[in-house]
Amino acid sequence: MSAEIIEIDRPGEWPAELTSWVKTAADLVRGIKTYDKLREDGDLGAFDPRLRELLAGRLVRTFHATRLLDYEVDDIRSSGLLRLTPQLLQDRRDKALNSQVITEKEHRTLTESDAFETDPYVKHRVGKVCVVGNRQLLHDRRVGDQFSFWGGKAQYSSGAWEDLASDRVKKLGQPALVVPLLDVSDPKVAVLTTELIYPFVGSYLGLERVGCLIDYEADVPGDRIEAVWCPGDAEYDVFERFPRS
Repeated sequence: MSAEIIEIDRPGEWPAELTSWVKTAADLVRGIKTYDKLREDGDLGAFDPRLRELLAGRLVRTFHATRLLDYEVDDIRSSGLLRLTPQLLQDRRDKALNSQVITEKEHRTLTESDAFETDPYVKHRVGKVCVVGNRQLLHDRRVGDQFSFWGGKAQYSSGAWEDLASDRVKKLGQPALVVPLLDVSDPKVAVLTTELIYPFVGSYLGLERVGCLIDYEADVPGDRIEAVWCPGDAEYDVFERFPRS
């Protein structure tokens, strides 16, 4: 039997035991009117361990915004999403060069501007797949530059691109919203800045601007990639603020 899929924004579809636990937490904070205030004053951290237990054996639908070449869409569908590492960046550059998508000069410049070569703060991002935990965040807030940089922003961490027509390389491929199904039961693997109980309670209460980001400290295998949506797909186009190219 396949695992049950949970979507944070759809409390009406949660299993009864999960709904009951979130309701118990929500009953303590019904006077709070905004999600920001809920996170500040909710004091619901004690509910998080049981929530994670209830999510064990279930998968949470999440979202990863990126920019992909056609063959990379196929690669993700078959092999999944890999954590950020120096090898990941090198492999993407090398395959693009071997596929004649980028030139040798562009390959060299990408290598020289690699965050692992130029940015000491990259250590805070290494070993993670960064995902958005729920749809509402995608509607409410600017996704950022994830759709605008082929290969990810980690490829463009120095001034080396000032002497090259970088827009051509940055705009390779097309925007893509990858839909990973994640096991978030382990807080050491699915890491949030605040406890996971908060977006669940915020959604249950119908608050506006509920959202969470998850640093997933494991690779996501191909059989956990539910879909890859691109411009022209109805599931992508429903997000009016997303770029179309």
